[in-house]
This record gives sequence, structure tokens and C-alpha cells, in this order.
Amino acid sequence: MPPASVWGDENSCEVRWHLPADPVAVGKARQLVREALAGWSLSALAEDVAMVVSEVATNVVVHAKSSMTLSLRRCGRSVRGEVADRSPGWPTPLPAGPDEEHGRGLAIVAAYADRWGVDPASEGKIVWFVCGERGSS
Repeated sequence: MPPASVWGDENSCEVRWHLPADPVAVGKARQLVREALAGWSLSALAEDVAMVVSEVATNVVVHAKSSMTLSLRRCGRSVRGEVADRSPGWPTPLPAGPDEEHGRGLAIVAAYADRWGVDPASEGKIVWFVCGERGSS
């Protein structure tokens, strides 16, 4: 799937894809992340970014039930990711016991990202995160 848009130079570039509200889109998003980061010579970040994208995209499919836009922006040796959806509901951390099946997504995002947050959008919200190479963020 080619990106919906691409811009940049060797130190700063961005790609963006539009994905459906479908569980298959979560796996596709992970694949797109790995391909983009490999193309930017940032494969060392691929698993962290893919994990964060997987959790945020899953939240969109399960809770927002809307299509999403995945954006990745390279900033030197760091990547800023954004997942925008059309739902006005913001993600809320949930307590999760050892036997709980749900409730760990935002804790995983916090563990893998250097920082993350949520911003309002004209229609819905944008969950953003930044991952950098260890020692470079």
C-alpha cells in the first residue's frame, strides 16, 4: 500500500496512510511502520514503533470504530507517529489485573514511547508518540 502522501529530505520526512476500521488494518499498520523505518535507515526503532502503533490502532478498531490515518515523521534519529480517528472519546488508562485480557494498551504505549499524548482534531482526536534511538531522544 503506497502512502497517501510523502515529503521530506534525508533528516526529516513524513509518510501518511489511511486505514479502515478493520482488525486486519492493525497488522498492515505494523508492516507499513517496518517498511518506512527500514527505508529511513531506522530499523533499530521499528519494533518499538510497531508495538506502539499496534496498540493505538487496536484501540481505534475496538473503541473508536472509525477509519484512521497513520502518520510517521522522521526527525533525525527519532520518529513521531500519529494515529488520528473520528471518535471524540479519548483513550483512558484502565487498571489491569494479572488475569485481565484488556487494559494494558496505554501502559504498553507509555513503556515503548519516549513520550505520548492526545490532541483534539477537527473531527475526533490524534494520539501521538515519539520514539528515539536509545540515548538520542
